[in-house]
Amino acid sequence: MPDGTIVKMEGTVIGYGRALTRPLDLTVRRGDFWGIVGPNGSGKTTLVKTILGLVRPVGGLVGFPSGPPRFGYMPQRHLLNPDYPLNALDVVVMGRTNRFPLGRGPSGDDRRRVREEIERVDMAALADRPFASLSGGQQQRILLARALASDPDVLVLDEPTTGMDLPGEADILSFLQGLHARTGLTILMIGHHIGKVIRVADHLCLINKDTDIFEAGPAQEMLQAEALSKAYGRGIEVNRHGEDVWVHVQQEVE
Repeated sequence: MPDGTIVKMEGTVIGYGRALTRPLDLTVRRGDFWGIVGPNGSGKTTLVKTILGLVRPVGGLVGFPSGPPRFGYMPQRHLLNPDYPLNALDVVVMGRTNRFPLGRGPSGDDRRRVREEIERVDMAALADRPFASLSGGQQQRILLARALASDPDVLVLDEPTTGMDLPGEADILSFLQGLHARTGLTILMIGHHIGKVIRVADHLCLINKDTDIFEAGPAQEMLQAEALSKAYGRGIEVNRHGEDVWVHVQQEVE
């Protein structure tokens, strides 16, 4: 496609057998960094799983005008079995399995790519540790390496800083920002803390099935108090100083 469209949703209704939303439109172009934001239970993960093909839309279609992209998916850590019987390196190898010939294991090139991504997320020293023994933040880094090891066209992240302390969270957001700047990789990142998402995303999708809101576009256009307040069900203020933006939740009056 001339405009680099990778994902095209037109009149797509998301849900699990029944509609959770009205028909939605969304266009993701090559090189976009989308932040998908809204409160817990607002439909963010359902939207992303519909794009990934893990959940069938209730209505409409999800199209790929340039052909089916390769997705690298980092799920929420708490959805994984805590007794995952693999070490950290083996978890990252799983990101390459779609490249293995039938009945074959990872090649030397596969193992090289896995090591590269483990080093890139600063986890080389813990590669042989059992995944279950790692801290929450360390597990997040390994899952990010697994997603990147698949050499994706689109990197999809579901709450990538969950379980991290403040320095770890800042490091991951900075890593993603740098990755996008260097490579132009298309990224879809779910988050419910709008203040963190706007630090790195250049496009925002606001979704809340309970308040019937779905708005998507360039981040600077989406950062409007009225839309954010409707999305979160709370009064939100947006303050700007030059290119810097701060988002504040108003105190509830008792």
